[in-house]
Parts: sequence; structure tokens; C-alpha cells
Amino acid sequence: MIHQRLSIVAYAVFWLISAHLPLVAGVGERVPPFRIEDQFEKIWTADYFKGSVTVYMLNDRTGYQHTKNWTDRIVPLFKNRVKFAPVADVQSAPGFLKGFIRSKFQDNFNYSVLMDWDGVLIKAFKMVEDVPNLVVVDKQGIIRFTISGTGTKSQVDLLISNLNKILVQSK
Repeated sequence: MIHQRLSIVAYAVFWLISAHLPLVAGVGERVPPFRIEDQFEKIWTADYFKGSVTVYMLNDRTGYQHTKNWTDRIVPLFKNRVKFAPVADVQSAPGFLKGFIRSKFQDNFNYSVLMDWDGVLIKAFKMVEDVPNLVVVDKQGIIRFTISGTGTKSQVDLLISNLNKILVQSK
């Protein structure tokens, strides 16, 4: 009886501690579960992307200016073989501006951008500030490659090379 109570108490303590730890995922780990709305208030989850190689493209306001350096080359090459998941780091936005920010995204992007108000993916993928961060995930939801930077030729070439390898391995 005492062992049962101790087990229950130990489990409760573990649950309380782990519930407040951030989920951090690196190469070789599964994308953590998430539930994030886009600017059109559509709900997106990790399960939506399973079964496809996915490139999560995380940006904060400063990093966004370099996004075209990446997308101009990779989207035409992979648009029919990879899902792209743009993620906006909007966690520092005050709550009263959410509607305004959401409408700006609606005006500027006709495709879905995951609005990470709580920093779920930003923290999980350990986003580097001020530059685009790209996280490549295989069909099973396992992170296979990450890169961040301004999108120099060598950085984009490295991403393309890794994406091609991951696509071959995912067949």
C-alpha cells in the first residue's frame, strides 16, 4: 500500500515537472505534438504533415527578409514532392494586436502561415533569431536536418543536397 502511494506521488511529481519543461526536438527526434492556427484561423497539427517530407520554415520579423534567398531556389525544385510549413514567430506580440497582425498576414500571404503565438515550434526547434530556420522532417515525423542562416548559395546548396537524400530514403 505504501509503495502504491509512493508510486502515485512520484508519478504526480514527475508529471508536474515534465509538464512545464519545454519540448525540444533535434535531429533524430520526432516533431512534438502541436496545435497552431494559421492567419485564416485554420488549425494545423503535426499529424497533418505525417506521410510527407516537410520543410518547416521558421521566421521572426527580422529573419523574414532573407526568406526569398531560400524559397526562390527550393520551392520550384521541391514543390511537388515536399510540404512547406511556414511558421511565424509572433509570440512577442501583445494579445490586443493579434487581430491586427492576423489581418496583415491575410493581406500579405495567400498561403497558410502557422502563427506561433505561444512559441511552441519556435522553442521546440530551437529557432535562431534574426535568420530563417529550416527544419526538414521525414514522412514519419522525424527531424532529419536543420539549417539556419541568410540563405547564401552554400547554405541553400546544403539544404538541397540533404532534401534530395531524405527524399530518396523516404521512398
